Amino acid sequence: MITTGSSCRHAVSKIHGSRQGLLRVISAPYQPHRRYAQPAPRRPDVATAKAISNEYSAKAALAIIESRSPGDPVNPARSTLPPPLDLPERDAQQNFFIYWFHVGRAYGTFYKEGVKAVWFNNKATRLLRERIKQEMKVGGEKEAASQGLISRSEWQLLQRNNHDIGKLPLFGLLAVIFGEWLPILVPFLPGVVPGTCRIPKQVRGMRAAAEERRRIIFRTANFEPEQGQLSFVATGTQGKAWPMASADYIQTLLKQMRDDQLHHLSTTLGLHSRLWDRVQLYPIGMRRKLTKHLQYLSLDDRLLSEAPSSSKLSVVELEEACTERGLDVLGRPEDTLRENLSWWLKRQEEDQGRGRAMLSMLFRRSATREWVKLHLKANKRD
Repeated sequence: MITTGSSCRHAVSKIHGSRQGLLRVISAPYQPHRRYAQPAPRRPDVATAKAISNEYSAKAALAIIESRSPGDPVNPARSTLPPPLDLPERDAQQNFFIYWFHVGRAYGTFYKEGVKAVWFNNKATRLLRERIKQEMKVGGEKEAASQGLISRSEWQLLQRNNHDIGKLPLFGLLAVIFGEWLPILVPFLPGVVPGTCRIPKQVRGMRAAAEERRRIIFRTANFEPEQGQLSFVATGTQGKAWPMASADYIQTLLKQMRDDQLHHLSTTLGLHSRLWDRVQLYPIGMRRKLTKHLQYLSLDDRLLSEAPSSSKLSVVELEEACTERGLDVLGRPEDTLRENLSWWLKRQEEDQGRGRAMLSMLFRRSATREWVKLHLKANKRD
C-alpha cells in the first residue's frame, strides 16, 4: 500500500525532472544544419546519376559500330557531342577556394570524358571505313554517302572524327599545362578545341559571333552573282546525282566567282577567323575550305532528304545542322528551326543538288522565302 505523502513526493519529483529536461532543451545552444556548417558540392542522386550515365557514354559510337546495329538513321551517337557538364552550386557560407576547387574538378571530368570520346570515336570510324572499303566496295566515305550506302548518322560520325582527331594532340597538351584553368583559355583558341570538349558557354559565344558577322556582311553590300555569271548543270542531266556532291563541280562554280563573293560565302558559313577581316585580307585557302564545306553540306542534305520520314533530328542536332548552313539559331524556338531546315532541304530537292538553290539561299539570306522561290524559277531559263 502506497501512502499519500510518498505519492506526493513521487509526483513532485517527476514534475521537477520534466522541468529540468525542458530547461536543458531550451538552454541548449542552436546548432546550424550540417549542410551550412560543412557545405559540399552538389551531386546528383542515384536516379539522376544513372540517367546521365545511360544517356552519355564515351564508347557509344564504338558500341554501335561493333554491334552492327542500325542505330538512329539521322542522329549520330551521343559520344560525338560534349558530355554533360555538372557544375557545383555555391552555398552562401562556402569557402571561396573550396568552391572553385570543386568547379575545377568538374571541368577536369568534363574534358577527360571529351578526350576519351574522341579516342573511342576514332576507333569506331576506323572500323566503319574498313567496312566501307571491304564490304561496300567503294573508294571512300564520300562515295558511300553519295550512293546512300551509309546513313546520315554514320556520315556525321566520320566527319566529326575528321574534325576532332587532328586537334587532340595540341588540346591534350594544353589540358596538361593549364589543367582546371583551361576554360579561361579556350574562348581565345576555339580552333584547337575538339567538338566533344566545347563547353556550353563556348558554343553560345561562337554562334553569337557568327550570327553577328552574318548580319554585318549582309548589310555591307549585295554580293550575289549576276545573272548568267555561273553555269549550272541543266536540270535532268544527271537526274538525282546531286552534282554539288562532286568537288570538281564545286570548284568549277567557285572559279566563276570574284574574291569578294567567295569571302561573303566564307563569312556566311563561318569558315575563317575574324582576324582576316580585321587585317582586310582574304583568307588563305578560302576556295579549298569552301569546296570542302559545300561538298559536305550537299552530301548531308542528300542523306537527310533520303532518310526515313519517321526519323527526326534531336534539338541539339537540329541546332548544329542549322548553324552549319548559316541559319541563325539563338533565340529561335524549335519549331522555327525545323521549319527553316525543312525549307532549305526542300529547295535542295527541287534543285536536285545542282547548287543554284544553295547559293541563292547563301547569298540572299536576308530575302524572303517567296523571293527565293521566284528567283529560282526565273533562273531555270538560263
